[in-house]
Amino acid sequence: MMTKTLAVFGAGSGLGLATAKRFAREGFQVVLVGRTQSKLDALAARIDGGARTFVADVTDHARLAEVVAEIGEIDVVQFGATGMDEVMARPAELDVEALRFQVELRLVAPVAVTRLVLPSMLARGSGALLYATGTSAIEPVPMISNIGAAAAGLRNYVHALHGEVAEQGVYAGLLIVGGIVRGSEAQQRFVPDGGFPMLEPDDLARHWWDLYTTRDQVERVVRP
Repeated sequence: MMTKTLAVFGAGSGLGLATAKRFAREGFQVVLVGRTQSKLDALAARIDGGARTFVADVTDHARLAEVVAEIGEIDVVQFGATGMDEVMARPAELDVEALRFQVELRLVAPVAVTRLVLPSMLARGSGALLYATGTSAIEPVPMISNIGAAAAGLRNYVHALHGEVAEQGVYAGLLIVGGIVRGSEAQQRFVPDGGFPMLEPDDLARHWWDLYTTRDQVERVVRP
């Protein structure tokens, strides 16, 4: 049996790394896609068996297409790219550019990745598309209205996608992360002292593996 490949788009030190480590333990070859080679190298060094790495900004669609072509056959995609450096805004003050950035990152980019990998999955009659987002997708938070709008759009897309491709052998699932992931870039930036309820990345990776193997849920919400 040929080794299956997991490709993590927007790989980071929290959920992305934990997911890669879990799937590697299950015998998967791992591919990490991110913006910075040095960070990718550091992540790959923490994965049993290492990982292939590709530098790409997930909002650069031309580069994404190049990377997917270079990777070759992908059995499982995990997309969890986030961006918290930009201005966050309440609805009445929401700037169009702040909204556009989040929509491009959290909705358009995962759709672009899906369009690149889905045809081959459907042709084989197998594969999985795993997406992650935050609880603002289901519980609006005024101070991050731009993030919430994009997250809600992704949730709608994943549910619709699952309904279309499940009977063709392809699984689409959404993990809704209800907190800060320990060890992630978000923790390092916003709560470095850990003074906030944390989610353990290995526990989230366990949920991913369960969703992938059982395929009986489109969505799972995980809270501290």
